[in-house]
Amino acid sequence: MFKRPRLSTRNSLVNASPALALLFLAVSCSQSNDTVERDPQVTPETVAPQGLVLPAVWQSEDLGAPLNSVAVAGELGSTVAVTFEDGGLQFLNFEGDRITQKADLGVSQVADGRYTLLSGTPVTLFPGISERGDITLYIHGGELPEPLAYPLDVGTDEYALGLCTAAPKIESDGVVRLGFWTEGDKRKLRSGRIVQVADELVFLPDEPVTTNVDITACVLEDTGATVFSAPAIASARLERRNFTYTMTLDSSGGYLLTDTEGGVTPFTVSDGITVRVPPLPVDIAGTGDARGGGYSAGVVVIAGESSGGKHAVTYIDPSIVTLKPFGYQADQ
Repeated sequence: MFKRPRLSTRNSLVNASPALALLFLAVSCSQSNDTVERDPQVTPETVAPQGLVLPAVWQSEDLGAPLNSVAVAGELGSTVAVTFEDGGLQFLNFEGDRITQKADLGVSQVADGRYTLLSGTPVTLFPGISERGDITLYIHGGELPEPLAYPLDVGTDEYALGLCTAAPKIESDGVVRLGFWTEGDKRKLRSGRIVQVADELVFLPDEPVTTNVDITACVLEDTGATVFSAPAIASARLERRNFTYTMTLDSSGGYLLTDTEGGVTPFTVSDGITVRVPPLPVDIAGTGDARGGGYSAGVVVIAGESSGGKHAVTYIDPSIVTLKPFGYQADQ
């Protein structure tokens, strides 16, 4: 049995209902489970230079400080969130332009978010972890200058180490699905749904799943979850017309692609004409659905310091992967 979630948040960063009320007011005024374990052993030697290569096609301007994580908003929200080593949070669009100013919110990392409706108000919501180890939702809408931080009661006081998210299986399932692991138990994936109850956001947990490895990354799927261990440091899941692809990033800057059939392929990312790829990215995220800005086959984003010393988000074209089942052939 799992503990029934409390409707009140467990820390005092903000008060839940007033925070949502403020958000709704601001936006209104601005408008007229099975678990699979994988242990990807990616090293520089296993990445074949002449194998699968994905092109980097765009890059943000220099964001001015070292980055910690990157995430993409699903659905219609073509938004990228980045966190900084100093705890800052900023939103960008898919053209690399800043949507918000850098906000000093004490954020450690963020996971993929959603463009959704809360009490009928359109917002972009990114689950994340604060520097205090609390699961927190970062919500932005309208012309708010920075996101609102909304602490979420997930039924434990343990320090959260990492998280992953996914859209609900059906809209009535809630706002977003969440999985996370903690410092106290690195081999237990806790997961559940975030739903809106009146003017509060509530976490409804599923039964946690124990693995036999220390978790370092995860992806949530309709049938359960997949967890990864070292040397993997991050993962991203791309979906396109019932085809799914999982990308992992390792601590030495190597990448692995797992396709719908379970085949695993190392890949590299090539520089663009004016884009210089980070040799050691800190995080990876992505989406397989069509987005504006020329990303008709989805987009992968990585964050880190480029070879030119720029702290930036790099945008990668995954067409050779996501369109392959439909006869796409990349120019060689």
